[in-house]
Amino acid sequence: MSAPTNTAALDSLRPGCLADRVALVTGGGSGIGAATAALLASLGATVAVTGRRADALQDTVNAIEKAGGAAMAVPCDVREPEAVDAMLDAVLEAYGRIDILVNNAGGQFVSPAESISHKGFRAVTRLNLDATWYISTQVASRSMLTNRYGKIISVTMTPRRGIPGMSHSSAARAGVESLTQTWAMEWSGRGIRTTAVAPGIVHTQAWGRYGLDPELTAKVVPLQRLQAADEVAAVIAFLASPAGDYITGQVIVADGGLDISGPGNIVADHS
Repeated sequence: MSAPTNTAALDSLRPGCLADRVALVTGGGSGIGAATAALLASLGATVAVTGRRADALQDTVNAIEKAGGAAMAVPCDVREPEAVDAMLDAVLEAYGRIDILVNNAGGQFVSPAESISHKGFRAVTRLNLDATWYISTQVASRSMLTNRYGKIISVTMTPRRGIPGMSHSSAARAGVESLTQTWAMEWSGRGIRTTAVAPGIVHTQAWGRYGLDPELTAKVVPLQRLQAADEVAAVIAFLASPAGDYITGQVIVADGGLDISGPGNIVADHS
């Protein structure tokens, strides 16, 4: 008996490698989400982007269409289950299925653990953990499990062992990584791969609002520079491509070595 082959696995980021795939990207109006949506579309995927800001989402769609891709924007507050249901109705009506889900929407604020109110803690965990859980399970049940194919890729963050001032977000991201592993155990045999990508300090407009000096901040990263949104998008696209077909239940740390160097007092954000 000859050994099995899978030449499609060599198609990592090859133009057209995601043709006939439908992708949904949350937080798709800026930063990592916009970069990911554009890259997936350039590889042939039809892309839906969602988030709260309709104008930003439309900017992403316009850029994709200008480059020759296909995309649609569906504004949605992913923290609200009813809004998610309506958003998924629109995407499924337009495209019939969802093959790739990128859980990128996220955000937090900096605060000592003892100063975070219950309301503040829940606001962060609702966005970073609850919303990821709800969208993922709904996409799985409404499309992926029926079609026996799907990839759910969630963006978390590093350092993974804790960041001062970020106890709420660190807890939520750890929860997402745990879900990623549990879903892999439950769904891999039914055609769904679940993975997470943990970037480090990504230099986006959202990170810029922390008011930190990029050059000074870069000194805590072993690679001595901050991360670009495109670099995170490329890892996500690799997992979404046929090259990622045999990867499930894993967290891919792509942080310039930040996790091994320790968090210091520098805030990481990827929203």
